Amino acid sequence: MHRPGRRRAAPYDGTVTRTASAKLALALAWLVTVAVVLVAPAPHAKAQAALPQLSVEFTGLRTTGSAEKQGITLTGRVTNTGAQAAFGVRVVLWRSRDPITEASAFGTVLSGENSPWGVMLDRTADNYFSVTASDESFDPGASAEFTVKGTLADLGFTSSGSVYLMGVQVRGTADASSNYQVLAKARTFYVTAPENRLPLTSIVLLAAAPTKVRPDVFVNESLVGELTGRLDSMVGLAGRPGSSWLVDPALIDEVSDMADGYQVLEGDAARPGTGQAAAQAWLQRFRMLPNDRGARTLFANPDVLGAERNDATDVVERAEDAMTIAELDDLPLLVLPYAGVAAATTAGFVESADPDALLVSDAGRGPVVATSDDDATIVRLAPAATMAGPGDQDGPVQRQQRQYAEAIFGKGLVRLIGTADDASADTAPRWLQRTGLDELLARTPSGSANPTLPAKTTTLSAGRFRQLKAMAGDFARYVDLVPESALATDAPQTLSRMVSAWWIGNQSAGTWISAVDDAVGQSEVNENVTLSASPRVLMSSRTNEFPVTVSNQLAEPIQVRVVFTSDNPQRLTIPASAVITVGPGQNQTVNVRPEATSNGLVNVTAALQTGSGAPVGRTTRIAVEVTDLGMIGWIIVIVSGVVLVAATALRIRQVRRKQKEDQA
Repeated sequence: MHRPGRRRAAPYDGTVTRTASAKLALALAWLVTVAVVLVAPAPHAKAQAALPQLSVEFTGLRTTGSAEKQGITLTGRVTNTGAQAAFGVRVVLWRSRDPITEASAFGTVLSGENSPWGVMLDRTADNYFSVTASDESFDPGASAEFTVKGTLADLGFTSSGSVYLMGVQVRGTADASSNYQVLAKARTFYVTAPENRLPLTSIVLLAAAPTKVRPDVFVNESLVGELTGRLDSMVGLAGRPGSSWLVDPALIDEVSDMADGYQVLEGDAARPGTGQAAAQAWLQRFRMLPNDRGARTLFANPDVLGAERNDATDVVERAEDAMTIAELDDLPLLVLPYAGVAAATTAGFVESADPDALLVSDAGRGPVVATSDDDATIVRLAPAATMAGPGDQDGPVQRQQRQYAEAIFGKGLVRLIGTADDASADTAPRWLQRTGLDELLARTPSGSANPTLPAKTTTLSAGRFRQLKAMAGDFARYVDLVPESALATDAPQTLSRMVSAWWIGNQSAGTWISAVDDAVGQSEVNENVTLSASPRVLMSSRTNEFPVTVSNQLAEPIQVRVVFTSDNPQRLTIPASAVITVGPGQNQTVNVRPEATSNGLVNVTAALQTGSGAPVGRTTRIAVEVTDLGMIGWIIVIVSGVVLVAATALRIRQVRRKQKEDQA
């Protein structure tokens, strides 16, 4: 039924719903299309190619020409060290026109803190080298040599006696396009000649790791190989005109000992050495060197920085006591810490040796001959031939040019040559003039030099210095036991060798120390010097004697006495024997006389001592029993005699009485 005033709803036919759904679907489709367009890459876009990995190294740098046409020729090698080819590879010369004039600025560049790369030179035939064309690949593993040149005027190296930075940039592309980028670079120092020549002192080091254990006995034959190899080359370099030399007296001591015959340890035995002729030949060459260009180190060149750190104050004094080689007495004494690394206090630590100079490599830059805070003479050493720069740049050219740069700031250069690498790097441009060690030491020190320890330093361990102290005690006891021993007179030399700086990083030190310990160590002495006696002694008299035997299996005669300690000295004591000498490999018997006051059993400890009372070897226990049986025996004999006489007299009387009765 229809009600007035109320409109009837039209019947639903789905039209409105389908229209809304269509609009919604269209909107969603549009949104998806936009999202796909935004997310999807452009159809023609290319992924950016990774840069090829190239390396560059210098193989040579030389100054050519003279006057206005003076120039630099730099050679090197480019290598593709990556897995991707490069295209259009070219090497371009570059430089920094600003000279490095301050030592502090040089230090920052050297450490890599300051890296002024300069700018490339204009492209010319000399300062530009094309390795491959722009469409030619430089494949992985490929290598190519290059040469670039430039005049000093073009480079801007116009200030004399100055240090500059120069090098090359290697440019190329990954996709043969025109988008050239720097793929590798290298740099080095370059030094322009100063107006006046600077002195260069090359000091050849004659030294080797210790091998001598005791007089005429060596732990191995390694020194023979040194004498016919490295040391043969070094003594030849020391004899060149303009060269100087620094010798370790321990080396001359060992070579001299080898030259007159020696033994080499093999297990528990020894065999004749084979290097006598080599030692004689080398020693003859050494003695031909000019003395005015020579100097000596402390004996065995001990690790003075390690000794200072471990408060081993006797190391320097002992090294001076060990110097008994007359032919070296008049040479200047130069103290050489390991790698030239010293502390600010090291000069004072070695002051007792009265050295002529301390050779250091960690005293900054300045005049090569200077003074420390405590007025010691400091000689600044050039960096080792293995040290390069600037930054992490390394190679023969960088090492050479760094030393030349050091000469500018030091107003000279002092090189220490101990290896073949050092010798090959001992070159000199015309502005460095070779001078002798005598001229260097005669120079008046200028400026101050205070060594500064680097963050990491290498010395012998604290354990080695504890071993040194123990071994010094063993030697003192051995000297007491064998007063006239050859080993005893060689104690300062052997103890100095024990802390030689040559042992730093040397794995053979343990073998050498064991060989020395086998000769004089307390445990070895205790094994070879023994005392033996009967474990039980019966005394039938309070003044009887009994024997004890001393055995010596050492290689030298010993002097000892036998002492006794009684558990009950009120009942029994045994006086000490006199000091006796027992030959090597021999036994000797000593008769001792106990002194008893009553009968009974008393335990006694027998021991050996040196003449000064130091104990030697192991003790032995003896049980002494006192019975006084001798006195009782005499009483029995006397009583028996009295009884026998009385019985005999009585029998005689009886026989005589019987005879009288028979006669009657």
